[in-house]
Amino acid sequence: MKKVLLLLSLSISLCMQAQVTVGVGEAANQSALLELRENTDGTSNRGLLLPRVKLSSLSLSSPLPGHVNGMTVFNIDGTNVPQGFYYNDGTRWIQMVPQNSIFFYAPSIVLPTSVDDPSYNKDTQVFTAFIYNVYKSQFGMGDPLSSAKSPSAGVLPILKSNELDYFVTYYDNAVFSELKITNDGILSYKMKSGFVITAKTFVNIVFKVR
Repeated sequence: MKKVLLLLSLSISLCMQAQVTVGVGEAANQSALLELRENTDGTSNRGLLLPRVKLSSLSLSSPLPGHVNGMTVFNIDGTNVPQGFYYNDGTRWIQMVPQNSIFFYAPSIVLPTSVDDPSYNKDTQVFTAFIYNVYKSQFGMGDPLSSAKSPSAGVLPILKSNELDYFVTYYDNAVFSELKITNDGILSYKMKSGFVITAKTFVNIVFKVR
């Protein structure tokens, strides 16, 4: 009878305390139903290990018995579905894309080709274009007369120059030579002698989040 009463009292206590902290005997954050906190200063020396499963298909709930909106797992079998974190939207599994797999094209810019342009160094015969600064300016939409957005849109994220990797995926090598791009997004190049600008005279630059 005492054991029954003890279990009953514990159940009532847990029901009354809807917010729980695991790790220390302190109240959970007022916005959290469950808080994991190992040390009294709010830090932890260990992490949260989510359930590990073997997904056979994004459209099948297996090995779970059914699709559940909001369910989160880590797929450890990359045979049919790439390894990684997945959440369920109620009908299928959707991968949580890691930040370092995000990439996008640099904004449009007209590269100078005239030796009279300020970007041209007459001593080295090298043109310099600050591609990162163009990205920062355009994504910041600093000129309202030359930009627009939908009424409900927020702001575009602007990453720091050292948070990006820079790739030149194509350039017209019949026009440009010695083309390079630095870790800070500064493009430099020379113009070939007697160059002729054609429909394929452009440069493709891709930004990848580190």
